[in-house]
Amino acid sequence: MIARAKIERKSLSAQVVDALRQMILSGEYALGAQLRQDEIAQKLGVSRIPVREALQQLEAEGLVATIPYKGSVVAQLSPAQVREYFEVRLLLEIDLLNRAIPQLSAKQIKKAEGVLKDLHTADPSRWGTLNWQLHEALYEPAQRPVMLEMVKRIHDSLDRYVRLHLSITPAIHDRSMAEHDALVALCRDGKRTEAVDLLRTHLTHALEELVAVLEGQEAAPAA
Repeated sequence: MIARAKIERKSLSAQVVDALRQMILSGEYALGAQLRQDEIAQKLGVSRIPVREALQQLEAEGLVATIPYKGSVVAQLSPAQVREYFEVRLLLEIDLLNRAIPQLSAKQIKKAEGVLKDLHTADPSRWGTLNWQLHEALYEPAQRPVMLEMVKRIHDSLDRYVRLHLSITPAIHDRSMAEHDALVALCRDGKRTEAVDLLRTHLTHALEELVAVLEGQEAAPAA
């Protein structure tokens, strides 16, 4: 008997959600850009109904906002919102890593090391995606799928900002990569306390540096 590969079947609405999410995260639609249902439907070759449903789903995820008299736009986070997202990340991710490290297997460490290798050489457009894959590989052994899904949604909302943070200066990018290297090494060695402390430092660096940039951008027009 020939084994049949498992085929993942998604509804049309789910496929449109995935496609539109990727269009936003890739920067095809810039921050604050208007999302016209008819234009998106034409691009994807679908009717406006699944597009409308996709916009509602992505609004729930924080990627889309609805503005009176303008409609749906790509959500643009304020410095205060970015700070709050990172504060939630600190709470959830530290707990996840603390639970995960005792359960990490050699296979899971190898997976994290593979993602880390790709992250070092990746095009900037892939930084956000690979950054999530690295953190996900380290958190999965915690076996807290609800928490992990919450963290993934936050990562998706911050994807563009993570790429912005890593591109601020070469020094920031290099330090962030070094922190990732050290974090994976500490997890591999089972050094839970040191790994959790480094994760806290890593996320705090990203928080403070990114918020400073966004606050500077807000102040620039008034100068």
